[in-house]
Amino acid sequence: MDIREGIMRQKLAGRFLKFGKNAVTSISAVLLPLLWFTLHHSSFLYAADWPVFRGNIQRTGFTAEQAYPPLTQAWEYLVGGGIISSPVIFDDTVYFGSRDSNIYALNARTGVMVWQYAAGGLVDAAPAVSSSAVYVPSLDGYLYALDRLTGNLIWKAGLGASSVSSPLLLDGKVFVGTGSPEKKLKVFDAAGGGRLREYQANQPVDSAPSTDGDNIYFGANDGKIYAFGKNDLSTWSLYQTMGGRYGMNAVAVSSGTIYALPGYDENKLLALNASDGTLLNPLSEPFDENTSWEQVGSPVVTKDRIYFSGGATENTLYAMDKQISGQALASVWPSSPTLGDISGIGILASPAMANEIIYAGTIDGEILAFNSDGAPVFLNADVYGPDHIYSSPCISNGVIIVATSGGKIIGYTAEKITAVSSPKKDEILSGTVPVRGYIANPNLTGYTLEYGQGDDPSVWHNITSSGTVQPVENGFLAGWDVSGYANGLYTLRLTALEDPVSGSDNTALLTVRVNASPYAPSDLSAADVANDSGNRLRLAWSASPSGGVSSYRIYRSTGGASRLIAEVGSGVLTYIDTAAVTGISFTYAVRAYDGYVESIESNLVSAASINNSGDNIPPSKINDLAAVSGTLPGFIRLSWTAPGNDDGLGTAAQYVIKCSSVSAYDCGNFDGADLLSYAMAVKGPAGDNAVEELGGLFGGVTYYCAVKTADFVPNLSQLSNITTAWTTIDLVPPLPPSGLTAADTLGDDGGSLTLNWELSTDDGAGDIYGYKLYRRRQNAAYTPDTPYATLSRGTNSYIDNAADTNVRFHYSLAAFDSSNNSQFSNEASAVSADNWRFFDASQGGSIRLPDGAKVDIPENSASQSDNIMVSKLDPRTYQPLFKVKANTQVNSTGIVYEIKFKKAATKLLKPAVLTLPYTDAAVAGMNRENLRIYTLSGGVWLLVNTSMVDMQANKVSAEVSHFSVYAIMEYVPSGDLLNKDEVYTYPNPAKGSSLTFKFKPADKAYVKIDVYNIAGEKMARFEKQDCPAGLTSEIVWEMENIASGVYQYKVEAASASGDKTIIKRLAIIH
Repeated sequence: MDIREGIMRQKLAGRFLKFGKNAVTSISAVLLPLLWFTLHHSSFLYAADWPVFRGNIQRTGFTAEQAYPPLTQAWEYLVGGGIISSPVIFDDTVYFGSRDSNIYALNARTGVMVWQYAAGGLVDAAPAVSSSAVYVPSLDGYLYALDRLTGNLIWKAGLGASSVSSPLLLDGKVFVGTGSPEKKLKVFDAAGGGRLREYQANQPVDSAPSTDGDNIYFGANDGKIYAFGKNDLSTWSLYQTMGGRYGMNAVAVSSGTIYALPGYDENKLLALNASDGTLLNPLSEPFDENTSWEQVGSPVVTKDRIYFSGGATENTLYAMDKQISGQALASVWPSSPTLGDISGIGILASPAMANEIIYAGTIDGEILAFNSDGAPVFLNADVYGPDHIYSSPCISNGVIIVATSGGKIIGYTAEKITAVSSPKKDEILSGTVPVRGYIANPNLTGYTLEYGQGDDPSVWHNITSSGTVQPVENGFLAGWDVSGYANGLYTLRLTALEDPVSGSDNTALLTVRVNASPYAPSDLSAADVANDSGNRLRLAWSASPSGGVSSYRIYRSTGGASRLIAEVGSGVLTYIDTAAVTGISFTYAVRAYDGYVESIESNLVSAASINNSGDNIPPSKINDLAAVSGTLPGFIRLSWTAPGNDDGLGTAAQYVIKCSSVSAYDCGNFDGADLLSYAMAVKGPAGDNAVEELGGLFGGVTYYCAVKTADFVPNLSQLSNITTAWTTIDLVPPLPPSGLTAADTLGDDGGSLTLNWELSTDDGAGDIYGYKLYRRRQNAAYTPDTPYATLSRGTNSYIDNAADTNVRFHYSLAAFDSSNNSQFSNEASAVSADNWRFFDASQGGSIRLPDGAKVDIPENSASQSDNIMVSKLDPRTYQPLFKVKANTQVNSTGIVYEIKFKKAATKLLKPAVLTLPYTDAAVAGMNRENLRIYTLSGGVWLLVNTSMVDMQANKVSAEVSHFSVYAIMEYVPSGDLLNKDEVYTYPNPAKGSSLTFKFKPADKAYVKIDVYNIAGEKMARFEKQDCPAGLTSEIVWEMENIASGVYQYKVEAASASGDKTIIKRLAIIH
């Protein structure tokens, strides 16, 4: 071992071990299936592809293959924006999104771009990849389906809101969460993009859904865990945490247990019964070193352990035993390594694991590795970068891929590789199957390929062995003949042999299903259903002789490709097609299905439906249609005698009712007339007294109505007599809406104003038809009979996209019912403005608002010239933000600003200075010394450590490294005066001429530091007065003349709220 490697190992050991952790908290992890795969077994046996966030649809973050360090950097690719999206791999192609609003596909082994697709907004979610398509949502509010090989758009579907939720693919469906204002889990057809169903949550669903194959599990930002049946989204379980939010993370599902880590006040690992949501570890204690976990990542779940990271001020990696004992989970490691700082944007990179090696990216830009005992593993490659890492690594076929916030995606190759690349996980096999894989080892002496029955075999059978010493790259290993095997799960095990034996896990495991196709049903026949009115064909067939058939699938065509139209149970051998339109010939086939594969088609048959009832007779005309005023204003009540079907007998199918307020209307055009129309099913036979009440009409109006009756053919009756009725007037006008506000639409180029209001209190009670919006210019008047816009009931906002820039427009609203307008609401006015200001990156710039807020960008501090916007948020926007938890105790002032670049790719290269003003009224009763700037990041308000208050000027300023939403809040001291995790030296070990002591007192404090050598001799003393509360203070020690060695330093803090002493060690190396 050379000196550099020895120092690196010392650095890893000293940098990452932290002692004294108690039992741990929770987990979240996620998986996604390939479309033709079926999921019916435990999740830890998984190798080769990493096609979804966290590697699989259970979201375990684990792959059962070898990718053992040291690493070699194979390639690096730079895109035009930062990368939050976690990369995924399918068939040696890596897919990811970027904040330059593009979706990329690169060769995973060379980094060469395969294709690029431009979405309409930032892409922070991880894609989900099937054999044919790539699915990923964007912040532009669309879900995209792209051809996996070419990147061409297959379809895109509107989500109604931005989304950072990594999709789940299951059974031909795409499950994806949405942000505000939708806050839903939505389900789409994977093939065509049609929306199938949706579920409303209480808060944004940013997390990635997971599944056990039968149910869908996800967390939302309300801290709840939701569980649903995959086909109908019926809720069967719900778990509410004590605070917490799931953000972009996921819950993990393994062996019938859900592992969840909501963080915050729920600072422990939750293990829930996946069948009913019962908490399995109620006696697990929360961690005692931090009162609230501000950030957590999605965990790794293996066969016997759970690994995850999180913390309040430091990101720590934990390991827990998967076995629950005494209603609690136990820690595995005596000490827990740290992954550095928590994130500045509320997103942590989640670890990923291949066999016994855990890989993790850090906020410091490092890539770290640990073994399953928690010991650091030397990586060798250049794994230190200047950019933060927010996305999770992916691992496939010995390649580890990491993406950074600086827009770099980097591919590393492990020294030891054992992976099965083909067949795919869960692939359904029959006949002879080619098995391919990757093998690399510096001491390779050969390999063995074996199989066992089940997903955790106890007995292994040899398929082939080889004495090769040459690496294998996606090479052919064996032809595996599964003919004659019983249907079921089988596991492949590839083992790389080495000499000398190192003790590393040189295996790869892959679970597949052997499933021979069932025999097809026979003797299919098709015939018209006798004595009906057409449109129906009857099919019949003989059962498949195969055992295990679960259903029969009926396919139909009219000369082109056949289409599945129905599926019936295995005990059903007939089917009536009720959509076989009379006179058209249809061709049918039936296939047997055993839950995994279909048989070949039965014999083909063709038939055409006929109307052999001879029914060409329409129902009789209604002659006694009568109308009276309805029971409510705006309603009329119709009554008549049901004419029945033919000759005044039987039951007809439908009534078609149309009404007009024009007395002279020509009803001869009844069938094609664009009138008020109502269609209702016939409820009774001939002679029945039919009554219908029609609503939604205007009060005080006479309406003229007529009816036609239709039978099942359908034959339409003659027009009934025309009847009239007067709708009563609603004498009580509705209450008006309230709280109308008008404001310039933020983030636009002008020409738009945004209106918001509170609904009328009568809205929702059935009395409100809608709202009329009125607009005027200065010195003009509203025209009550001519509203600017008419809006449906339940609407509480409107964007006027025709508001000329720099012109003041005034607005008022009225609610209306069947008869009246309400009084006008309050009036609101605003001026539309172009909110963007251009700055030259080479020259820098200063953007100021009239209230004194400003942003100063030094020259050459931005990546490119751009437009910038600084805006103070109005109360309707910022008040909900103060319900969001902060990472310290705070009192809010209500002062909130948003700063942003116009181009997503623009970023700050050096800090900008943000200055925000406050008024005496806004901070009344607060300690002005403790006013700080906070930034909203990942749903949490984070204190900006560079905050400085100028009490003379009534302003707070801070250096910021990125633009976001910022607020002035009062920091409220709480907890210990000093926390040992917030007292440290940098660098450590120290080299060169100086080191810096850093500490963050909870309250304004006097701080004294004494340094001692190992003999107990005092080497130095430092003091600092008035260290600000909640901010990191620094003291520099010039130590170039101090000998190398280990020293002890004591930090003593004294404040009005108490005293605290922390003793720690540092190392000096010259």
